[in-house]
Amino acid sequence: MLAQSRLITFTGPGGVGKTRLALEVAHRAQGKFPDGAWLVRLTDLSVGAGTNDVEAAIVSALGISDQSATSPRDKLLSVLPERRLMLVLDNCEHVIDAVRLTVPVLLRAAPNLHVITTSREHLGVVGEVLRPVLPLSVPELGTPAEQLIADGSVSLLVERAVAVDPDFDVTGVNADAVIELCRLLEGSPLAIELAAAKLRSLTIEQVVERFRKRLTSLTASDVNSMSRHRSLRAMVDWSYDLCHGTAQVLWRRLAVFAATFDLELTEQVCAFGELRADDVFDSIDRLVAQSIVLTDRGAGTMRYYLPATVREVAAELADQAGETEQLHRRHRDVMLRRAARVLTQWWGPSQDSLIRQMSLDHPSYVAAVHWSATTPSEGQVALELLGRLRYQWLLNGRLAEGRMRIESMLEDETPPSAARAHCLWVVTWIALLQGDHESPVSWLKELESYAAESDDEVFAAHVRHWKALRDLFTGDTAAAVGGFSRAVEDHAARGDREMEMTARYMLASALAADGAADRALAEARDAVTLCEQHGERSARGYAEWSAALAHWSLGAYDEAERSARRALALRRGFGDGIAVALTTDLLAWTAYDRRQFGRARVLSRTAMGLWQAMGTSIDAFGPQLSGFAVAHTPTPVEPAPADTSHSARPMDVDEAIDFVLGVLDGAHRSARLPSEPLTKRELEVAALVEMGLSNREIAERLVISKRTADGHVERILSKLGFASRAQVAAWMARHPTPR
Repeated sequence: MLAQSRLITFTGPGGVGKTRLALEVAHRAQGKFPDGAWLVRLTDLSVGAGTNDVEAAIVSALGISDQSATSPRDKLLSVLPERRLMLVLDNCEHVIDAVRLTVPVLLRAAPNLHVITTSREHLGVVGEVLRPVLPLSVPELGTPAEQLIADGSVSLLVERAVAVDPDFDVTGVNADAVIELCRLLEGSPLAIELAAAKLRSLTIEQVVERFRKRLTSLTASDVNSMSRHRSLRAMVDWSYDLCHGTAQVLWRRLAVFAATFDLELTEQVCAFGELRADDVFDSIDRLVAQSIVLTDRGAGTMRYYLPATVREVAAELADQAGETEQLHRRHRDVMLRRAARVLTQWWGPSQDSLIRQMSLDHPSYVAAVHWSATTPSEGQVALELLGRLRYQWLLNGRLAEGRMRIESMLEDETPPSAARAHCLWVVTWIALLQGDHESPVSWLKELESYAAESDDEVFAAHVRHWKALRDLFTGDTAAAVGGFSRAVEDHAARGDREMEMTARYMLASALAADGAADRALAEARDAVTLCEQHGERSARGYAEWSAALAHWSLGAYDEAERSARRALALRRGFGDGIAVALTTDLLAWTAYDRRQFGRARVLSRTAMGLWQAMGTSIDAFGPQLSGFAVAHTPTPVEPAPADTSHSARPMDVDEAIDFVLGVLDGAHRSARLPSEPLTKRELEVAALVEMGLSNREIAERLVISKRTADGHVERILSKLGFASRAQVAAWMARHPTPR
C-alpha cells in the first residue's frame, strides 16, 4: 500500500490497535525513508483544535526549532519539500477537520512525503487509501489447547495474563474458557488487556461467567446506543464497576488530562469533595493494576495517561456527574499556579529542572490556554497564563507558537488589564527576536498608554526596556544604551532581579555594538558575578556572550573564546538556538581574525545551518552584528553544516554545542581529523552503545536530552553505514581510539 499511495488511513473503533499497527508499519518501513519516520501524537490536542495547532504539533514532533515569524505551515513548507520522510498522525478523529485541511497541502508541497493517519473516520481527501483495522482473530469452538496460542486473541491474552499470573497457561482444562472469553471480547485488543488484568484475582472461568452475564443483561436500547464493538464498552464498564469508590471518582476526573500527567498534578486537580488528596495515590495504583491507567517512565519520572477509549468513557461519567467545567477550571488554575512557580523560582539554580518540567507539562499548558480562550468570561485568565509562560515560548524553540497564541488572544480585543499588558511586552520580546521590528511598534504604544493610565511603573519600565531592544536591533545603539541603562535602574529599584539581569546583558551588548567595549565588559562582568552568586544560568549565558563580544572588539581573542565557550556550556538544556548561533558566529569571527580560515569556515557554516533551521538570521539582531558577520566571514560559506544531512532535522541545540566545542578542541573531523568518521562526543556515545546502554540510559549517563542521544545514534549509524547497534558495538570493539 505504501508503494501505491502516499496517504494511508487506518480506520477502526477505539482499542482495535490502529496506533500499534501504524507504529509497526512505520518501524519496518523507515529504512526506505532517509529522513526518518516521525510520530505526531494528536491525542495531546484539545477537541476542536485548529490547523495551526495541528501544524504546530507536526513542527514540534519533527524537532524543528521554529524561531521565525512565519506560521507553522510556512515552516513545514520550507522544510518538508526537500525531505524524504514518513509522518504518522495518530488519533485524528477529534481534530479531523484540521487534519483534512493540513495533509493535502503538505502532500502537494512535498513529493517525497508519506503520511499514515489513524482515525475512527477517514479523512475523505484525494489520494487517501483506507485500511480498516480488524479485530484480532478469535478461535473456533473446539480448537485443541496446543493450537490456540497461534490465534491472535489467545496470544495477546496469554501474554498479558502471564504478566499478572506467571503460572497462567492454556491447558486442556481451561481451553474452552479461553476460547469463550476471546469470542465474547470480539478480538478487541484493549478489551483483552482489561480482561487479563482481572486474572489477578479471578480465574479465567470466573471472568467468562461474570462477563457473559454483563453482556446478556444489556437491553436492546443499550446495545443500539453503543458502538458495534459493544464488548469493549461492556468490559470498560465492568472495570469501572469493579473499582473502589474513590478509584471510580478519580477515573472519571482523569478525563480532564489530554496528555500525560504526574501524581502532584492529579492530586491538585482531582482531589476535592469526596476524593481526598491522600486517596489519590492508592486510587491510581488500583487503576494501573487494572490497565485503566497506563504508565510512562520515558521522561525519567513517573507519568500516567489514559487510553483514548477509556478517557472517552471517563469524560461521559464526568459529564453525568456535572463535574466537567469544574475539572477544566481546576486544571487551568493549577497550570496557572505552576507557571507562576516557574517565574518565582527562575532566578536561581533550578532552571534545568524547571525547563524539563515545562516541557513535560507543555500539552497541559496548551489545553489550559485553549479552554480559557474558548470559554466565555475566561479571556483575561488566558492572557494571564500566556504571559506567565514567557520562558515556555522563549526556550525550546517555541517562539513562533508563543507568538501565535498570544497574538490570537490580543486580537480578541480583550479590555485593558495587567494581564494584557504583560502579554504585550512578552510578544514584543518574541517578535524582536524573530526579526520583526515593525509589529512591536503598535504593541509598545498600547503598553505605554496602559502604563500612563494605570500609573504603573512596572509597565513603564517594560516600555523603556523593550523600546531599547528595538533600538538596538534597528541600529540606534546610542538610544539603546540610554534605554537599557534606565531599565536596569527601574528593575533594580523594584527588586526584579530577573528583569534587571536581562536588561544588564542587553545593555552590555548594546555598549559593545556602540563601540564602548570597555564599559560593555564591565557591565557583562557585573552581570556574570551576580548570576554566579545565585546559581543562575540563563542570563549568565547571555552575559558571557556579551563579554565575549566586548573582548573580541578589543582584540583579546583568547579571552573572547574563553567567554564564548562558557556561554555555550551554559546553554545546554535550554533549547535556545539563538544564543548558540550568535555565539558560534562570534567564534567564527574570532577564528577569522586569527587567520584560522578553515576553522572559521566550519563555524560559520554551522552558525548558518542553525539560523536556517530556525527560519531567521543574524540580520534580525541589528546592522552592527550583521556587519561584523559580513566583514569577518570567509567566503564561500556553504548554506548548511554538512553533518545535518543525516536526519530529517538539523542538529538540535545541544548537538550543535557539542559540535562547536569539538571544533574548538580540534576533535571534529571537519576541522582537524578528516580520517576520523565520528566526533569526540559521538565516540563517547558509540562506546556506551557498545556497553549495551539504551538511548535513554546514554542520555542519563552524559547528562543530555534523550532526543540529543537519539540524534547522536542516528548520525553514528549513518556515518558508519550501519543498520544496527550491534554493528556499532563490533566496530567499536576493533576501533583503536582510547576510550
